[in-house]
Amino acid sequence: MSNDTLKTRFRNVMHFKPCKHIPNFEFGYWAETLPNWHEQGLPREVDNEGKAYEYFGIESSCGAGPNSNLIPAFEEKFVGMTGTHKLLRDAEGALLEIPMDGHSTIPRHLEYGLKGRSNWDDYLNRLDPNTPDRIAGDLDELPSRIAASDKPWGIWIGSLIGTPRNWIGFENLALMVYDDPGLVDEIAETMCRLIISGITPYLEKCSFDYAGGWEDICFNSGPIMSPAMFEKFLGERYKRIADLLRAHGVDVIYTDCDGNITGLVPIWLKTGYNCMFPIEVNGGSDPVALREKYGKKILLLGGFNKMALLKGPKAIEKELLRLAPTVAEGGFIPHVDHRVPANVTLDNYKSYLKLKRDIFNAGGPGPQYKI
Repeated sequence: MSNDTLKTRFRNVMHFKPCKHIPNFEFGYWAETLPNWHEQGLPREVDNEGKAYEYFGIESSCGAGPNSNLIPAFEEKFVGMTGTHKLLRDAEGALLEIPMDGHSTIPRHLEYGLKGRSNWDDYLNRLDPNTPDRIAGDLDELPSRIAASDKPWGIWIGSLIGTPRNWIGFENLALMVYDDPGLVDEIAETMCRLIISGITPYLEKCSFDYAGGWEDICFNSGPIMSPAMFEKFLGERYKRIADLLRAHGVDVIYTDCDGNITGLVPIWLKTGYNCMFPIEVNGGSDPVALREKYGKKILLLGGFNKMALLKGPKAIEKELLRLAPTVAEGGFIPHVDHRVPANVTLDNYKSYLKLKRDIFNAGGPGPQYKI
């Protein structure tokens, strides 16, 4: 395979090998961002993330994996109105209050779906690993697609506690680890078995470059539960998943968690999850500090403080230069540490992409950029 393919460049960076052009990855946009940029000169036909990536010359990977959601999902339905908001019952069983004006915000949860042991069986039945449709019908064709692709391919490894947190509620889960630790343990074990059952057929047929999951259980002050409790409920289960992945040659393993992850990083590293994403700087995490503490044991994705995008080219350049020595060490693909907010100007974003290419030599060889 050519050294210029995105797949090879990704593998080289993630294994601390020389790479002339690091991957030029990014992490998307708020719903209002592209419409705002249309008023600032972005062509109106660039109206979704895929088109924006093509327009800006941003590279991307591909992914596959099992469906680890509730099957069947709860019926989504309109419940009623309250002032300027509509009430909806969502696919996870929660009752949501959503503003009618359509602005992007986290819906207000009026009621969570999973109340505890009283209705856990309803969720448990929807998490049966043997339910049809968990495995994609085109799995037999996937190995040849991956082999023919010049992009890195990842396998989706789901969530042990972040998705259940959606069902239970943040505060409710924080209390449940004390009030009913046995149920938390059962939920975590159910999710672990679902993940392992789901990814095994993919791993047996396909060769993946990385694995990616999702948790999102941290505020800027730290995680929903103490690191000791986190390790008690989840550590051994993360290890079972990571051991299975590594047995099939997948040694780049991340889970997506915003906020201050510093207390959880040593547990993830210990259990085999070696890559942090998206490393939200304003939320209390920092790629430079993580590399200084853990050296080449840790891989990094993200880590550019999105707040710098609000301040203009000088602030953007300063933040990129702050990351530059760590990027040069390898094992680090820098990009904005979450989706680009709507109050970032198009000019500032273009400046960011240009400076990123100039400072890091990000992106594949040859003329490919439209900005």
